[in-house]
Amino acid sequence: MRGLEEPGPGPTTTPCGCVKPALETGNLLTEPIGYLESCFSAKNGTPRQPSICSCSRACLRIRKSIFNNPEHSLMGLEQFSHVWILFVFHKNGHLSCKAKVQPPRLNGAKTGVFSTRSPHRPNAIGLTLAKLEKVEDVGQASFKYFQSAEEAKHAIEAVLSADPRSVYRRKLCQDRLFYFTIDIAHVTCWFGDGFAEVLRIKPASEPVYMMDPAGSLVSLGS
Repeated sequence: MRGLEEPGPGPTTTPCGCVKPALETGNLLTEPIGYLESCFSAKNGTPRQPSICSCSRACLRIRKSIFNNPEHSLMGLEQFSHVWILFVFHKNGHLSCKAKVQPPRLNGAKTGVFSTRSPHRPNAIGLTLAKLEKVEDVGQASFKYFQSAEEAKHAIEAVLSADPRSVYRRKLCQDRLFYFTIDIAHVTCWFGDGFAEVLRIKPASEPVYMMDPAGSLVSLGS
């Protein structure tokens, strides 16, 4: 890291009078891509060091308005164990800062702000390394009883392997669809000769109209 340097040239226009791009002038207009929530809702009691409370958890919610297809932005992220997060110290309370600060670790002694992790700095930007536990779509409903989608998948497979249909449906409704609900998932499936095919899974909160056994069966191709 270099020491003190004179500021660079200040013109924001090119010789021809054209305005320089914002990246060249250093004037950046940023927009938050998401917001962090943690188990610590207030400043008091929040550990300064991550090792103090290693079991603490936080959630980063990505704003869906950033992209036309926000779900694509997280593809592949689950392959990593950690992520770097740039954030803004929006709770500073004021924008002023001092060249020297008194960090708690020095018990009142002053030192340069750039040798500390003080949030009160010229640009109130922070950087943290966070362990990534999971990536999930919060737009999808969470299971009430299963701990993961994989666990729910195994449960559905177990139900289908036992063929939950009644004797009546096995013999007289072989060409009809079969429905059942497990946890919050409403499953639509079809049984063939020695196999079962899942056609659709949707949240059980969506209305499913089944007036009677005959009305709950749909012919294939209808």
